[in-house]
Amino acid sequence: MIRILPRVLAAGLLLLAFLGVSPAALAQPSGDRVTFGVRPATAKAPDQRNAFTYSATPGARITDYLAVSNVGASPVELRIYASDAFNTPEGGFDLLAAKRKPLELGLWAVPGKDSVSVPARSTAIVPFTVTIPANATPGDHAGGIVASLATEQTQANGQKLAVEQRVGARIYARVSGELHPALSITDLSVDYHGSLLGRGEATMSYVVRNTGNVRLSGKQWAKVSTPWGSTVDAPDLAAIPELLPGSSMKMSTKVGGLLPAGWLTGTVHVDPITVTGQADPSAPAAEESATVAAIPWLYLAVFVVLVLALVFWIRRRRRRRGTPTEPEEVTEHADAG
Repeated sequence: MIRILPRVLAAGLLLLAFLGVSPAALAQPSGDRVTFGVRPATAKAPDQRNAFTYSATPGARITDYLAVSNVGASPVELRIYASDAFNTPEGGFDLLAAKRKPLELGLWAVPGKDSVSVPARSTAIVPFTVTIPANATPGDHAGGIVASLATEQTQANGQKLAVEQRVGARIYARVSGELHPALSITDLSVDYHGSLLGRGEATMSYVVRNTGNVRLSGKQWAKVSTPWGSTVDAPDLAAIPELLPGSSMKMSTKVGGLLPAGWLTGTVHVDPITVTGQADPSAPAAEESATVAAIPWLYLAVFVVLVLALVFWIRRRRRRRGTPTEPEEVTEHADAG
């Protein structure tokens, strides 16, 4: 059943689309502007939730509602579908492309209808169900339910381009069972960039990976240590955004003011942070270290020159000591007697 709410909606209503972006907007060939958005709802009207969040046991079936809003001046026909979520390389939240088949939550969530017609300046309420499989793994699963508008645009060269414009609402489902919150640091590398005179800079690159089965964000710090124990801390590092189970994010930070001490050790430390409102077990901190050669080339060159000069001086001195001196002539005089 699809319920139509014939009322004018404020533009702010559409700002709750997943990914934290503004509502979809597209100029149609007729010149009319289409603006639509989605958000969680009850069976009668949109509500105040920012996302669909469930805790369920395997085999459970959940019914919920999606509000699809059209603030344009013309009716709009939208496709409704669900998909799996993933983290982008930058840590953002995104959904699989429409052509990719979902395997988890996007497969479990089924809209009441595949499409919906929304009159101008109105909201349609679309029911959907989420069925947790009996063999679903414990922990967090993420996806989204999407409203999509497919159009065809003509480029300046006359070539036609198919465009899918979509917005969606996030779905989080936690399946009961044993929880294992864990973040790990992998692929840590340290590169030192020295200068001919003075101090240099170290670049630390690494990957933070969610190796557990619950959503986690994190607070991180990094430092570089010398062989004699002095350390230089990295500037305040940005918090690690929420990572879904199995997802990872590439990170990089620079630490300056480092003397070329021969060997430098870079250390990265991450304290996991659980999702607000969830009673998760405490997650252990993750830490990893790697070393890099920091050769003081100028000082080394000066040292080599001094050593060579010393060796040359010593060998020359030894040669002088070992050279025999010419004997003096001795003339004997015999007394006449």
